[in-house]
Amino acid sequence: MARSKRKSPLRGWRSAAVSSVNPWVDVDRSGQTLHIGQFITFHLIRLANAAKANVTRKYLADFGLSVPEWRLLAMTVRFQPVRFSELVANSSIDKGQASRTLQVLTRRGLIATRTLAGGARRPGDGAPVILTVTPKGRKLYSTALPVAQRNQARLLHLLTREERKALYVILNKLYAAVGDLDVLT
Repeated sequence: MARSKRKSPLRGWRSAAVSSVNPWVDVDRSGQTLHIGQFITFHLIRLANAAKANVTRKYLADFGLSVPEWRLLAMTVRFQPVRFSELVANSSIDKGQASRTLQVLTRRGLIATRTLAGGARRPGDGAPVILTVTPKGRKLYSTALPVAQRNQARLLHLLTREERKALYVILNKLYAAVGDLDVLT
């Protein structure tokens, strides 16, 4: 069956999103002049997804890790011993995905869990689960970390030193504001 030659309504959306005209310079408080491809959230998500797909996944594949597995392993290394609930709350990982990822990492012998007896805070809550990294998990982390660091540094060095300084401040300022609904309303 022949493919239709009909033009897609989304044709050119990438070029429109990357236009040389900066729609943010003179944006008014109503934002009525912005279309979806000019939303800051659109650009941040697009960048995060592209970095995950084209950078992070590529080097993690060499270590047999998915992005969520790497994130959970790395955060456990950094904060261990850590309550699973605290890790989820501070990691931007969905609780369901984090739970499935933890099961994979424990089956692979990379993370160990233990349950604190009598630690439930409310009826129906399970007791807190504490995560630690096993020696096998520590070895994999130690092998993957230098590769991850090099790839992150490579991305950062696409920017000048001043751009890196500004981006760091800007991202932290936006992150702080998102939690304060009064700033956005």
